[in-house]
Amino acid sequence: MLPLSRRGVVNALRFSWVLVVLWHEFGVFSWVLRDCHWPHSQQVFSPQSPNSRIARVLVIADPQVLDRHSYPERGSFLSSITQLMVDLNLRRSWHATIHRLQPDAVVVLGDMMDNGRLSMSASEYEAYHKRYSDIFKMDHRSVPTYYLPGNHDIGLGRDTSFSLEADSRYTSHFGPQNHRVSIGNHTLVFIDTPALAEEDVLRANKGHTFESWSAVPRGPVEFVKQTAESRPEGPVILFTHIPLARPLGADCGPLRERGTIQQGFGFGYQNTLMDGATEFLLDRLNPSLILSGDDHDYCDYQHTIPSSNTKVREVTVKSFSMAMGIRRPGFQLLSFVSVVPSEASLTQIPVPPPLDTPCFLPDQLGIYLYVYLRLILLSLVVLFVFNISWSRQQELDTRCKRQKHQDGTYESPHHSQHGSNWRSADDYYDDGYSSSLPPPATKPRYDSHTSTRPRGRSWSPTSWTWAFKFGNQRRRITLPLFLSRARNHPRDQHIHELGMLRAFGQDVLNVAVPPLCVFLLGAWWSMHQ
Repeated sequence: MLPLSRRGVVNALRFSWVLVVLWHEFGVFSWVLRDCHWPHSQQVFSPQSPNSRIARVLVIADPQVLDRHSYPERGSFLSSITQLMVDLNLRRSWHATIHRLQPDAVVVLGDMMDNGRLSMSASEYEAYHKRYSDIFKMDHRSVPTYYLPGNHDIGLGRDTSFSLEADSRYTSHFGPQNHRVSIGNHTLVFIDTPALAEEDVLRANKGHTFESWSAVPRGPVEFVKQTAESRPEGPVILFTHIPLARPLGADCGPLRERGTIQQGFGFGYQNTLMDGATEFLLDRLNPSLILSGDDHDYCDYQHTIPSSNTKVREVTVKSFSMAMGIRRPGFQLLSFVSVVPSEASLTQIPVPPPLDTPCFLPDQLGIYLYVYLRLILLSLVVLFVFNISWSRQQELDTRCKRQKHQDGTYESPHHSQHGSNWRSADDYYDDGYSSSLPPPATKPRYDSHTSTRPRGRSWSPTSWTWAFKFGNQRRRITLPLFLSRARNHPRDQHIHELGMLRAFGQDVLNVAVPPLCVFLLGAWWSMHQ
């Protein structure tokens, strides 16, 4: 049976670990959203009429649900573990967000699936899409969700690894690539910017302006022109996956984690639209607000609309995923405020401008590195130091027991009836010693002139004694040497070390099992709720 002190240390670590796991796997998601409020509730709003209407839209970007192709260099096992942990984080982030904020509509700014553009069988794509839908389910809520394509959904460029069916698969599972809807008398315009970037290259190569360009049928340029001609009522909110062009080194504001958005191209991506396409969208749509994705980090930048010389903000929304190179994932909240002039009228008059605010999710990577990893190291150090102390105490107790059996120094008088090796306390004193002094309780007796020295073992003293005469009596001061230990035979020392390591391993296992069970049960519950 474990000594109480050792059991207490193990139980204390168990309890601490269980609390830490419960908090960082469940409680922290709701805790970080405690300051996340819809923007209309953060501002003083005095409606022109008591018949005010508020539409609340949740905007997320680049969830990029992983699959087996996402990290091929990690191998199948590590890739599966990564996929499982990221899926778990997405589920908990989404569950906390949708339950706390309860939006009226949801907009996803593309890159729903990390490898939706790749060639794969129909059954594999269906299973992939089912995983995405299961992660971002609405729990029987009737909330409309609007999508626009990203370069990871349909591809950008003509690489042979991109599926020729990517566009049709996207349309059948997520909806039209270019479309618009009206919410609260605000017009939300969704543009297929990967296709716009490709069409912009074709137009520029043939030397056409956007005015003279014969637009690709059912493409983004044709859609933008038709939308502009229809003169949409109310403010226009433009949603794109690829950010619009901006000057080199343009500042993104204080909420950005790293660098800025730079123009660049690569395998299946383009960091921003070109200048011509950007001016085309701004002039034709005259948006009141622009929201984009793709970059994964937050950016707040003001564009100038060339035709009217007015300013318009573009907000690049943070990725919703922990695996996109940022420490704090996030999302954006939109509030569209409008009023109804009279009860007899069904027309809603927008109250400009549309309101928006960012919200941030837990630093999951920081939890793993700075909470779990540090607590693991601290737990190992505590258990190791404690086991060394416990092992030395056990060794000292065993040594004392062996010494008792060999010279009877500490045996009771009852035991002396069965042997002649018992020595009384008086044997430790000269005639001048005070009989009121107790015998040394820890100092082992060893006479170098006797043959009672244990074979195969040499002793180092466990206490230091100083005898002196004070008045007419002899006095003695004994100080224990806490760092002393027996120098064992090599075989005995090896056995002792194995025993200590075995006890240390058992303690580690005893501490690790309860929080690991809590983590696994919590993960199972999150996957099936």
